[in-house]
Amino acid sequence: MENTTLTRNRKLALTGAFSALVIVLGITKLGLIPLGPTASISILQIPMFIALMLAGLSSGAFVGAVFGIMSLIMAAMSPSGVLDPLFVNPLCSVLPRVLTAVVAWAIWKALNLIPHMPKTISAALVGFLGTLAHTSLVIGCLYIFQGGAVREAMGGMGYLALMGVLSFNAVLEAVAATIVCTAVFAGLFISSKKKSKLSQE
Repeated sequence: MENTTLTRNRKLALTGAFSALVIVLGITKLGLIPLGPTASISILQIPMFIALMLAGLSSGAFVGAVFGIMSLIMAAMSPSGVLDPLFVNPLCSVLPRVLTAVVAWAIWKALNLIPHMPKTISAALVGFLGTLAHTSLVIGCLYIFQGGAVREAMGGMGYLALMGVLSFNAVLEAVAATIVCTAVFAGLFISSKKKSKLSQE
């Protein structure tokens, strides 16, 4: 019972910490780096990935929802691109972030089934593939729920064409997520090894 309580408290603490990080990155706009009139590089998905890998799907989905709500608020209060006003719709801002958490968690669980797969490699793949899934899901939800407005804003551009335009940004986001997720798990691995050595002495 005590271990269960500790585990629950640890998950709540991690969820709160990563949610707070998303809020800080969103408010300060350090988590969204504008690249032009149509898109920006987002690193707000990274806390979500780390949360779900450390504390499970429920934690990742909650942080993803916070990410989506921050995106909605920023779109309403200070839109910086032609597509930003469309994110006031929670089906375009919140839903795809929660779905991204589900996809990233599924990738994480699948990789953990591979024997002797290093956690750092799994974390790197979650960061990279999860970020690509994030871009695909966000743009997909925009076209599903705001298709007419997206095409009007983008001069009639379809889903695949817009994905092609955003592909460079998506790869940059994926690389950033890969580096951070790998660094976090490498740090955890080093920390755990130091603790095990101290316990043996």
